Amino acid sequence: MMNCELLATCSALGYLEGDTYHKEADCLESVKDLIRYLRHEDDARDVRQQLGESQIVQNDLLPIIIQHRQDKALFDACIRLMVNLTQPAMLCFGKVPDDPVFRHHFLQVTSHLQAYKEAFASESVFCILSETLYNLLQLDWEQRQEEDNLLIERILLLVRNVLHVPANPSEEKKVDDDASVHDQVLWAIHMSGFDDLIKFLASAQSEQQWSMHVLEIISLMFRDQTPEALVSAGHARSAEEKKKDSNELEALRQKEHAEKHSRTLQRGTRHSRFGGSFVVQGLKAIGDKDVIYHRNLQNFKNYTHDIGKAVRRVPKRHRKAQESGEKRRSALNVRLFLREFCVDFLENCYNRLMYLVKESLIREQTQQHDETYYLWALSFFMAFNRGSCFRADLVSETMSIRAFHFIERNITNYYEMLLTDRKEATSWSRRMHLALKAYQELLLTVNEMDRSQDESIRQSSSVIKSKIVGLKAQACHKLETAERPASLSTVKWILHHHQLRDKPNAFWIKVLGSDETEIELSRGMYGGGKVRSSNLT
Repeated sequence: MMNCELLATCSALGYLEGDTYHKEADCLESVKDLIRYLRHEDDARDVRQQLGESQIVQNDLLPIIIQHRQDKALFDACIRLMVNLTQPAMLCFGKVPDDPVFRHHFLQVTSHLQAYKEAFASESVFCILSETLYNLLQLDWEQRQEEDNLLIERILLLVRNVLHVPANPSEEKKVDDDASVHDQVLWAIHMSGFDDLIKFLASAQSEQQWSMHVLEIISLMFRDQTPEALVSAGHARSAEEKKKDSNELEALRQKEHAEKHSRTLQRGTRHSRFGGSFVVQGLKAIGDKDVIYHRNLQNFKNYTHDIGKAVRRVPKRHRKAQESGEKRRSALNVRLFLREFCVDFLENCYNRLMYLVKESLIREQTQQHDETYYLWALSFFMAFNRGSCFRADLVSETMSIRAFHFIERNITNYYEMLLTDRKEATSWSRRMHLALKAYQELLLTVNEMDRSQDESIRQSSSVIKSKIVGLKAQACHKLETAERPASLSTVKWILHHHQLRDKPNAFWIKVLGSDETEIELSRGMYGGGKVRSSNLT
């Protein structure tokens, strides 16, 4: 049941009559009151749930910004309220709740967000946002007020929040090449010209403060896509691809036929106790005799020694991370639009945007874990560049020793946190997977540079490889020529990064001669046990 004060406030906004929205005299004050209510909601997010059940975004806020955009104060307040209402459920609750009651509230908030996203899949809504953002970006920095910068940021956050809403496959029930709600939002972005404004923000020197917001929006736009699918979009399928699809379809048909035939055989007229007993030759029981099978032969292919045993519970820390949902193919027009976006982005925006984002990450001017957007963008766009017409100059910013070092440092950090922060091991493993994919793409790009026809590109590839390999030799040389023994932390760093296993005794004497004279080497490296410096002298 909706709170009385909240219901009265929502009623004071106005009403929708046909396609025309009539706002009340105190509409602006009511919007501000709703913002105030959201600021004081409880842990169950009751205000957010009640506003979602009343469909305030669909019935009031969106019609207000479309039909009453000339009222600047009301427009700003509505954008501010929608940014609050559309923020991800994960931010509202901090994490996916374990308590069943709060888990229910979490799912309710998520369902309301999915309804908001469906309402935003409208070209008219994004046309208003695009025109407003365009007019604000036309202002010079001398003319731009603080309220204008806040409105720009809120519009970008609103679009980011809408794109971040997860899909609901059970409700949408879409197949490949059909437009999902996310595809409809992307198409509305394209038709309104909002994607051109995103590219402008990514390339304009005067708008570099929005670089992190732009990268977040771009990563969410390509959330359901793969570089390979976008590269092949619009191209005629080869005979090999057609044959592969037909073989997969035939395999599925045969599998379905076999399962149907198996079900037919299992439906016998006689009772199962008359199925007989069989000796399985070659499969030993607990003793030395063969297994005796007392079931129907049709079920023997599923036989294991674990039949009838209680299922062993696997501890949480040993469970495998759940795979993300299957990738679906978007509608063709959406894939073609995203493909053109990738081409324009690589030619005009990629190097500059990645430089700005990396500088912000190094200077710690971003929020926690924002480096994952950088890692995703690096692997995605470099893979797209490799799959289309490969040009090394388009990704020159991320083809450097600094990029290798940055990614390697993040891999090390994720690995250490994976071992220490057991409760969030799944999150750290996903971040480490992103970093490994980015590092893999760097190596694949170096390999592509080796096969280039341009001599200068091949020389650049050789320089990069020599510097990467030279790091190991340089580290070993520093330890061997050091005037004093190396510390244990340095040794651990060298062992972890370079896996040194074949160094002479003179090298390890200097290593083990520090204050911490006793270290335990892993059993797989030197057969176990403890090694003392005195044993090597």
